[in-house]
Amino acid sequence: MNSLKHQYLTLFSILLLVIPGLLNAQSKKVNAVKVSESPLIDGLLNDEAWNKGISITDFLQQEPVPGNTPSFKTEFKIIYDDNNLYIGVMCYDDEPEKIIAREMKWDGFISADDNIKIIFDTFNDDRSAYWFGTNPLGAQNDALLTGFEMSGFNEDWHGIWEVECAILENGWSAEFRFPFSTFKFHDKQIQTWGFNILRVIRRKNEDLLWTSIGKNLGFLKMAEAGDLTGLENIKRGNPVYLMPYISLGSQFVNGSKKYLAEPGLDVKYGITETLSLDATFNTDFAQVESDRARINLTRFPLFFPEKREFFLEGRKTFDFSLGGNNNLFYSRRIGISRNQEIPIIGGVKLVGRVGDFELGFINMQTAEKGSEPTTNYGTFRTKYDLLNSSYAGFMITNKLSGESNTSSFGGDIHFSFNDFLGDKNLIVHASAAKSDLQNSGKNSWAGNFYIDYPNDLIDSYLGYRFIQSNFDPEIGFISRRGFQQLVYNLDISPRINRGGIKKLQFEAIESSMIFSGNGILQSAAFAVSPIGIEFDSGDEIGIGVHRVFDRPDRDFEIFDNTTINAGSYWYTTYGIGFDSSPMRNIYGEANFITGGYYSGNRSELEGRVTFTVNKNLTVGGDFTYNYITINNNTLKTSEIGGRIAYTFSKRVNSSLFAQWNNEQNELNMNYRFNWKPKIGSDFYVVINQLISTENKIHSKDIIILAKFVWMMVI
Repeated sequence: MNSLKHQYLTLFSILLLVIPGLLNAQSKKVNAVKVSESPLIDGLLNDEAWNKGISITDFLQQEPVPGNTPSFKTEFKIIYDDNNLYIGVMCYDDEPEKIIAREMKWDGFISADDNIKIIFDTFNDDRSAYWFGTNPLGAQNDALLTGFEMSGFNEDWHGIWEVECAILENGWSAEFRFPFSTFKFHDKQIQTWGFNILRVIRRKNEDLLWTSIGKNLGFLKMAEAGDLTGLENIKRGNPVYLMPYISLGSQFVNGSKKYLAEPGLDVKYGITETLSLDATFNTDFAQVESDRARINLTRFPLFFPEKREFFLEGRKTFDFSLGGNNNLFYSRRIGISRNQEIPIIGGVKLVGRVGDFELGFINMQTAEKGSEPTTNYGTFRTKYDLLNSSYAGFMITNKLSGESNTSSFGGDIHFSFNDFLGDKNLIVHASAAKSDLQNSGKNSWAGNFYIDYPNDLIDSYLGYRFIQSNFDPEIGFISRRGFQQLVYNLDISPRINRGGIKKLQFEAIESSMIFSGNGILQSAAFAVSPIGIEFDSGDEIGIGVHRVFDRPDRDFEIFDNTTINAGSYWYTTYGIGFDSSPMRNIYGEANFITGGYYSGNRSELEGRVTFTVNKNLTVGGDFTYNYITINNNTLKTSEIGGRIAYTFSKRVNSSLFAQWNNEQNELNMNYRFNWKPKIGSDFYVVINQLISTENKIHSKDIIILAKFVWMMVI
């Protein structure tokens, strides 16, 4: 009897060990079926080809309650032919008149509508993915994703694909077509891709997932995605995309006239199934929207994001973060100097994978302009795959100009785990970099080390970073030097799911302490949010208290030539913020902060609002106002921005953006018209006008440009 009991206990113990492993090993699969006749992409799933696809309907809620039964059924099928992958989705809805559909613009904000989002991990390595989205109006949005939970979100990538949608009596449907040439994937006879699909019912703020459902999971958790199988003998091919363009226009600047006629060429070529080359000649960025002018009330330089498409595609490959906005590579150092555009003669970019290596290479040559000599910029980045979704990497940058040649390098190692303590997420990262390699200068190192525990209930972060006084990467961005920083954050967000409340959000502590190289405290910030609430409606509200210390070692100027004297300052601020759900036609946010500011006081009110009039017209605005009393002075800063966007169709849109602040006293207006005659080709009309509002209103500068880009495939 004891022997039998012992055997049962042994068997039970084995089952306890084995069954969880088997369950964890199981992942959902969807099989793509090859068809001989392709469906017509019109949004209606009534083609004969769809009858051959396998119907998949097993969706569950991810939000608001993970694992709950969806309000409505969702069904999808996947088929393919020799050249394309097709996905058909039927989103059933008992009240189709309540479907929210307002965005038509290419790369518009579809998350405020009912929508479908699809993700492909074509290498099936949990390290990178393609993201595609649409709404019931057939708007197109796409992105390249990288990093932990695909947090590196590059929406400036534009793939070649199409989708059409239709609102029906029982819901809405979508038909997608993805040419295999759009993707990079291994050259194998039988393919297995990571795959997941998300449906959002916006009026219910309900997210439905096919797989990766759970409090610490979600759509972007590629390691928990399902498998797309059945793809056999597919080829990406090696198409060459030629995009010649011409920019025509005139500019009236500082009283002088200048007429422009500049041709150029971009080339995209898939060297292998996994590696692509981009080349650009006589590069032009006439269509890029102006930077947002900001009033700087700190003693550190402001960071402006990259907007130029050539540098945006694949930008996460070249990311080498040193904490905050500090980075070993900052592409705005190329072709921009002192806020002036420097002509780019040409350049090449190589991005992709070779075996277990992710590679990135950029080489650009700029022309001479004024005091800026002709300069060559080079960057090489590589990452070697470790474990399931980790890597060890290396980067080197070089700037060659006349007799000057400066280089920097860095190495990093990054571990990502999604099964820590069972189903928890954990990230461990370490990186170090050195500048001025030729001179081997002292105190020219930087480093960034952190442990991140980003989970649904508890989100905790502990980090240490340093940048020595002589660290100066010529192609990087550094906000300050000669410091060491300790960071610790702890956020607790229990799910309530009752009484209209989805989550409570407690910011137990967010802290940062910055020391000089010899250990003297230079600045510190401590924040506590005793309560924050996320409602089922998608609205959020929170209050917070900040305790701030700063020790500027020299006087610095802020607004209106006001001087902040060197010294030591402690002060406290209090804030409240509200963010409304974008499912409404009118939505936005407002924040109010008041309290100390160095030796004085400061109250800041900022907000933004967007009004979706209909599917064609959207109007928005934002403002920031500061009231500061300091050094017996009263300062009032104002920053105002406004935008009107009119979308004629999926491929034709226009926008007018205007901004003004009372430091520069200039009204900057930017009008853009964009027509996509076919996917990959663009026609732009851009008008930039600068109007002085100081003393009397008068026009200062005006630039009128037209740019036409035509894509050819050979």
